[in-house]
Parts: sequence; structure tokens; C-alpha cells
Amino acid sequence: MILFVHGWGYDASFWDPVRAALGDVPSTVLDLGYFGAAETTLPHGLTLLVGHSLGFLWLARQSALEHLPLVGINAFPRFLEADDYHPAVAARVLERMRRRVLSDTRNVLEDFWTRAGATGPDGAPNKAALAEGLDHLAAWDERENLASRASPTRLIAGEEDAIVPAAMTEMAFRGSEIAWLPGGHALPRSHAADIARLIRA
Repeated sequence: MILFVHGWGYDASFWDPVRAALGDVPSTVLDLGYFGAAETTLPHGLTLLVGHSLGFLWLARQSALEHLPLVGINAFPRFLEADDYHPAVAARVLERMRRRVLSDTRNVLEDFWTRAGATGPDGAPNKAALAEGLDHLAAWDERENLASRASPTRLIAGEEDAIVPAAMTEMAFRGSEIAWLPGGHALPRSHAADIARLIRA
């Protein structure tokens, strides 16, 4: 069974197009709680992990799952730039979002969805969870965890990703094989059939 985990600013419904394209392939989803209640209990019987953006980082942190193959879509092992990690996202970009997300939540989300290339859920946003998610993007660095995984990691990236530019992807995953698609940061929405094909492979 495939486990899907969405990224920041979305919910479990983000994966609906990919799951539909996979047809009868068994799958399940977690929800990080950015719109409604979180559901992060790990199910049994998993055979493959698929994470989008921050969802990939979340999966990389789960030591109980390190034996399973991991697919990263629009992914990164670390979000912010560092002395040994660039080009990446400047800290000031994320800090602006963190300052506004509690008081101007809808506009922060709309700006993000526009850059990502896919609208988000219609429900009421969970401001505290969204702020915590930005904190995770600022703090989490899973380079060592990913390097030590015994199971393979596969990567799918967008050639026109405005959130995680191609140069950042190539730097972060230097030496790894990357499947490039002609899309932006929301490949599971814009290229669901291609994503399903690559997951099957």
C-alpha cells in the first residue's frame, strides 16, 4: 500500500488526482492538519512512501519508515539556504511568511498557491498548524537521514517550479537520478497521470 503525505498549504485531498490515476492500486493518505484535524497515525502494510514538498521532509524524519522506498515530488532535504547548501530559499522569504501567516492567513495562502500553480482547500485554515509548518520548513534538515536510508529514494521535479527552482533541486540531490516534468510546484495536480506512471515504475 502506498502512503501519500501532502506539503505545506494543502490537505490530504491534494492527492485525489494521483490516486484516481493509479486506479486500483491500494493507497492511503495522511493529513498534516493545515485545514481541519490532523491525521498522522502511520498505518500498517505500507510498501511505498510518496511525499510532496514538506511532506517528503516529514516522511524522511520517520525512523519507523526508513526501510521503505521513498518518492519525493517537488522535494528537498532542507528548505533554507546555508553555507554548505545553496542555491536554496533565503531565510528572509520564509520569515516574511511567518510574520504574516497568523494575521493575514488567506493572502499568504493565496500568494503561495499562485506561485505553486494549484489552488488549495476551501475549508477554514488552521493558523497555528500553518505557522508550525513554516517553522518546520525553517528548521528541518534531513540530509543525513536521507543519506543513511537503506531503501532507495526516487525524485520527481518540475522544470518550472517557482518554490523549489531547478537549480536548488540539482544542488540538493546532486548525483541522484531526477525525473523532470514540464511543470511547477504542484505536479501531483498538474501532471497526475505522469506522476502515477512514475510511481508505478
